[in-house]
Order: sequence, then C-alpha cells, then structure tokens
Amino acid sequence: MKSLSIRVTSMVNLGETNLFTGVSYDVSRENYRDTICRVMRQLLHHILEHSEDDTKSLFSIIKIISDLLHFKGSQKHEFDSRWKSFNLVKKSMENRLHGRKQHIRALLIDRVMLQHELRKLTVEGCEYRSIHQELMRDLLRLSTSTYSQVRSRAQSVLFTALGTYNFCCRDVIPRVLEFLEPDRSDITQQQFKGALYCLLGNHSGVCLANLHDWDCITLTWPAIVRSGLSSAMSLEKPSIVRLFDDLADKVHRQYETIGIDFAIPSECRAVAVQLQTSGVPLPPEPVPSDQEEAEGLRKQEEKNLDSEQKYDKLVGELLDRLNDRNMPWKFEHIAIGFMSLLLRDDHPLPSPAVLFFVKSLNHDSLLVRKVAISAVAGIMKQLKRPHKKVPVSPNKLCGMKELAGLIAGDRPDNQWLQYNSSSLPRTQQDWEGCTFVEKTHWGYYSWPQKLMMYAPSEEQPKQGLTREEMTEREQIIYDHFSDPGFINQLIEFLSLEDRKGKDKFSPRRFCLFKGLFRNFNDAFLPLLKPHMERLVADTHESKQRCVAEITSGLIRGSKHWSYGKVESLWELLCPLIRTALNNITVETYADWGTCIATACESRDPRKLHWLFEMLMESPVNGEGGSFVDACRLYVLQGGLAQQEWRVPELLHRLLQYLEPKLTQVYKNVRERIGSVLTYIFMIDVNLPYTQPTASPRIKEFTERVLLRLKPLTEGDEEIQNHVVEENDVGEQDERTQAIKLLKTVLKWLMASAGRSFSTAVPEQLQLLPLLFKIAPVENDDSYDELKRDAKTCLSLMSQGLLYTEQIPLVLLALKEVHTHTKTGQTHLQPLSPFTAISKEKHFQKHVKSPIVKPLVLTTL
Repeated sequence: MKSLSIRVTSMVNLGETNLFTGVSYDVSRENYRDTICRVMRQLLHHILEHSEDDTKSLFSIIKIISDLLHFKGSQKHEFDSRWKSFNLVKKSMENRLHGRKQHIRALLIDRVMLQHELRKLTVEGCEYRSIHQELMRDLLRLSTSTYSQVRSRAQSVLFTALGTYNFCCRDVIPRVLEFLEPDRSDITQQQFKGALYCLLGNHSGVCLANLHDWDCITLTWPAIVRSGLSSAMSLEKPSIVRLFDDLADKVHRQYETIGIDFAIPSECRAVAVQLQTSGVPLPPEPVPSDQEEAEGLRKQEEKNLDSEQKYDKLVGELLDRLNDRNMPWKFEHIAIGFMSLLLRDDHPLPSPAVLFFVKSLNHDSLLVRKVAISAVAGIMKQLKRPHKKVPVSPNKLCGMKELAGLIAGDRPDNQWLQYNSSSLPRTQQDWEGCTFVEKTHWGYYSWPQKLMMYAPSEEQPKQGLTREEMTEREQIIYDHFSDPGFINQLIEFLSLEDRKGKDKFSPRRFCLFKGLFRNFNDAFLPLLKPHMERLVADTHESKQRCVAEITSGLIRGSKHWSYGKVESLWELLCPLIRTALNNITVETYADWGTCIATACESRDPRKLHWLFEMLMESPVNGEGGSFVDACRLYVLQGGLAQQEWRVPELLHRLLQYLEPKLTQVYKNVRERIGSVLTYIFMIDVNLPYTQPTASPRIKEFTERVLLRLKPLTEGDEEIQNHVVEENDVGEQDERTQAIKLLKTVLKWLMASAGRSFSTAVPEQLQLLPLLFKIAPVENDDSYDELKRDAKTCLSLMSQGLLYTEQIPLVLLALKEVHTHTKTGQTHLQPLSPFTAISKEKHFQKHVKSPIVKPLVLTTL
C-alpha cells in the first residue's frame, strides 16, 4: 500500500511505529485487508448505482469498512468500556490505608493488558495510505447519500477515521467543499446537508471547519460563506439554517489562534543541542549537522512567509464575499464572525479589513455593530504605540535601605505610593517629577525584583500626531472619527436600548473608547463633548449608560496624556459626573458605579485626585433624597475599593464624615453606609509579618460606637420600637439615636461577614450581650428589621473563625447574657454560638474554665 505522508513536507520522520507481535505472515504474503477492501468497494459501488435503497446492505458495508479502517485486534468502544470497568473495580478494591499501593495481582495484570491495547490503538495504523484514501472517499460518498440513516452511520465512521490518520483532512476537505460550490447545479439538498454535517463533525471528534491549519481554513471558511449562494441552500429550511448556526457557533467556541511566526529563539536551540549531546537519554537520531540546521531555518522562514500570505489571502477572500451584494444576511454575519476571529496581537489586520470594521460601527444590524465594536477595540490594541520603561529603585525614591525580611502592609518604603493631599501633583513640574505606579498590588507585600516604570514624557512616543505622521490604518480610524456625521450616527446607535431592563455597562464599548483616547489623545474630544453633555442631562437609562461608557474609557485612555490635557479633561468631566449623580436613577446607578470602578482600576490614585476630591464632596447631603445619597456613596465606594491600601487619607476623611451620619433614618442609606464601612476597614487585618495599617482600624471605631450605644447597653430596660418616624426632624433623645446607630452598625457587621478578610475583633464581641437582648424580643411588624438583623449578626458571628485569645471574651459575653435572661425561651439563644465555639480546636484549653460548667448546667 502506497503511503501518502508526502502531503506534508518535514525534516522529521512522520512515519508510524509498526508493532511486531512475533507472528509472521503466511507463505503467500497476501494482504487480506487489501483483498477484502477491493471486493467490498466493488459491491458498494454496484449497490449505490443500482439499488441505493438497499439500506441494510449499506449498513453492513459501513460496518465492514469501519473494521477495515480501525480494527487492530480490539475495538475502540470495547476498550473504552473495559477501561471504565477497570477504574470501577480498582476504586472498589483499593487499599485506602496504604494509598495507591497494595493492588492485587489480577488488577495489575489487567492494567498492563489495557496499556498494551491502548498502545496498539494509538501508535499503529496512523499513517495515511492509498487504501485509506479510497475507503474514506467511499465513506464521504455514503455520508452525502440520499437516506439520512445511511448518512449518519457513514459520518460516524468517517469522523473516527479523521481522528486516526495523519493529515487525511487535507485530502478530504476539498472533496467535501465540492458539494458547497454555488456554481454546481447538480447538488441535491441531501448532499448539501451531508457535506455540512461532515464539516461540523461530532461532539468529541474532528471539526473540519475549525482545523488548526492555515491550508485547511483558507479553504473551508470562504467556502462556507460562498455556499450561501448555492442553489441547494435554502434559508427557508429550518434544518439547514440550524446547521449553519451550529457550524458558526462551533467555530467560535473552539477556534484557537493559529501561529504565523514559528521562529525558535537561538537560546532554545542551544539548549536543545546540549540536551542531544548530553547522552542522557541517548537520542535515537544523530545530532543535526550545521547544514541540516541551516536548511531547517530556511524552511522555517519559508513556512512563516507562507503562513503570513495565507492569512492575508483569507482576510481578502472573506472581504470579497462581504462586498457581494447578493450574499444573504445570515452568511454576511457568518463572514463577519470569521473575520473577527482573525484579529491577533502579533500581526496587524490588513487595511481593507480595518476600513470594513470601522464602517460597520454604523451598520444597520445590531449583531454586526456588536462584532465591529469588539473588533475595532482589538484593532486599537494592535495600533497601540509601545511606551518606554526604565528600571527604578524604590529604595532610592524613598531614601531608605532595603528591608531585611518580608514585611507586608504600610511601611516607610511604600508611603510615597499613597494618596497624600499635601503632595499631590497639581502643577506641570510636579506632574513630570512624580513617579507614578499604576499597579495597586506593587509594594504592599514586596517590590518586584526589577521595578520597571514609564520613562519621562520626552522619551515616550510623540503625542498628538498629525494625519501625515499616522500609519494607513490609523488614518482610516482618524478620518472616520473626525467626521461629525459618523460620530452623530455612532452615538445615536450606542445610546439605543437593546434589551429592556437587561442592558448593562458594556466592557466592549469601554475598550473601544479607551483605545480611541489612548491612541489618538484628545483629537476626538471636541466632537464628543456636546454629545456627552446632551446625554448626561437625559435621565433615560440607555443615554446615561452610553455616557458612562464613554467617561470610563476617557479616564482610562488618558493614562499617558500630558498634565495640561489631563487638567482640561477634568475641567470637563467633574461637572459632567456631578450632573450624572444628580440625575441618577434606579436603572443607572449600577452603570455609574461600574464606570467609576473601571476608571480607577489599576491606576495611581495621585493621577485621579480630581475625581476623588470631587466624589468626597458631601456625598450624603440630602439633595435629591435618600436614594441619591445612597447612590453617591455607592459610586464613591466603587472608586475607593479599587485603590485598597493606597488611599488611607481618603478613608480616614470619609470615616470622619460618616460617623456623625451613622444615625441615618433611611434604611437604604444605612445599608449603603454599612457596606462602605466594610471597605473602609478592609485592609485592617491581623496577619503574621504584617504591619498595622495606616487606614482606619476597626478597634478604634468600635470603641467609639460602644460609647454611643451606652444608653442601650446600660440598664435592663427592654429595647422598644419608639424610634421617631422618618419624616420627623425634631430633637431625639439619646436612646432613640442609639437605636438608629445600632441599625447602621448591624448593617456593617452583616456586610463585613461576607467581604472582610478577618473575623470579628475583640471589641466587636462586646456587642454580643446587646444582640442577644434584641434578638428574642417579639414586637410589632415595624420593629422586625432590627430584630432580624440582630439574629442574622448572631448567626454570622457564631460561624466565623475565632482566635484563641477571643474565646474567653465570648464566654464572658455569654455569661453576661445568661445572667440577665429571664425566660426559658431566651436561655436557648446563647447555645448557637456556644456550640460553634465548642467545635474550635483551641476550645479544649478552656473546657475547665469556671464559666463553662455553670453556663451549661443552668441552661440544661
């Protein structure tokens, strides 16, 4: 049988490994597999020509062809079944005491036999020969025949064969695509559908439309799009439409970027030579000579050039199909989807494709516009100019020696990274002299071994290029976004509602505007400014979302702008954001929160001091009602949470501002303040090798809160629902104020349980008696919030991790609660946290405590 492995040229032997079982051929040396193949092919062709409706005979022939192709002493499905059975037996008979050892002898023998069969199935019979070619062509003919059951069985065998023989797909694909040619009028719908199923493949097998090979996809993708013009294609047949949908979906889900440049660094080649010459292990082939290595490098360069040409050819063919006005809309969408997959970071998209995607931003179809937004954002990433970085010594910047060991947290050598209102860069000179560190995590635990920072602005790529200085791709984008008509239409589309009540802040649109302002500086800002001012004044959900996406992209895109341009930008944005916060609604507050959080992510807070100072301006001022106050806090929280440990001054200022407002009457404001407090104290953690935080600390705050809660903690008077109604602004006594304060504190404790990095501190445990005092109280419906929150806090605190030194404090609190309880029902309340504590491994040290025994006995 003739080998067809010459389809792929290689300097490495691609032949199969033949296994010798020790049994010789008979004297005649006849190849029985080849003989059976010739006879069955004659019979198959006769049946297909004279009695194609004899499906039973065709089923038998398909089974025989399957055995001829795949049977090497065992069937794959039988092997899979035995492998599963072996694993079940092994698991049921394993010796868990000794781990994986001590398996019985029969089990080991079974495993060896399975390994031998697996080797036979996978190693032998993978070389594509002429007999395999003939059988696979017959299978393809059966896979596109008249009867669906025959097609289905033949396709199943074909898919298995495609995954068995090396490079056979290159031989099969052109024959499959012949059925999709639009110029052929002799193709039936059954053949058309069969060819589509062959391209689609099965769930676990090879998909011919999505092979990791330029030679294959340069044939299949244009052919799939061209098939929309075929006479056998009908968009009115649901089965065919579904097939194309499945095909496009599978390509998008499984496509992996195919390499263009396969160059191997010289360092890797040197290591490979060392490995071959070391003799451990001894390579089966001799070390390549210098001539062979030079020949390999030449072929590699040829392959790289060939891959690049095929990439450009594929993009060009898809564009040609898209420019065909007779192309049905579905195939236009498929072609655009294929084009979007060809975006890559190591090779720029050809200029005609850039022009197509930019124009498609204003396409009539929503689906096309969405793909174009993602594609143009990716093109912006391709066109991004690299900024020079230089090594920086953090110790020289702070004027300190390098620390001896690992110490996390706020240290003298990372204080210069933190937000300090007295040393903010407010002038051009300060801006240029400031070393900005954008990554939030740098410096908290340790410094990178080689800290690379952006070089001074004079060493960076030129900003504000003229059109003549731009590349062809940049000119295409610049021309369109400088056109007022194009911008008007784009903003009109972006501010349309997509799905009522389900639309959210779009990361794709954010990336689009971020790329625009990063690559082209503020060139398009004059055109966008009136649109932003118009949109922010409109309270409609889609309008507000659009301006929020532009704003976040603008803030992130201005990362490398000069000081003068950044200052002018914030003169525009600050009033804009103030207007947005005043016009905020239930539908838009989440979008503005995402906008600010996205804008502040991985950014140096000193670069954004205009934003933070503006957001800190009286967030809870009552203007617009309690909802607007809660939304302002939510937006501020989103920005500060991204900065984590780098804004202690802002966190102290915010806590100082919020403390007098903890007695808020409105529930939504209380809940939001509780959530904000969680993030204020987020960095206050007690971990080994960690410095005390410079941010606000829970201990000090809790002590101040406990002083204000004294009217509730002192005395045995039952806490009643006598809080003044929300519309009453009159004077209120200390007890009423304490109850409102307690409501806010409970919201904070509940929020902290799920988000905080640490459990309750000792000072918070002093609230336990008060929580037990409230939880069992039965009262009217208006009092349910306080009671429910107290019970929730008790439940969460009882499930948290307790440190060894905290257990005595909890026991004392439980004793105090038990002393003041009067009813049998209340006696049961302390048992929940007590049960949780008893499960702690450190509790055994405290079992003999004089507190434990009386507490348990009295409760019983």
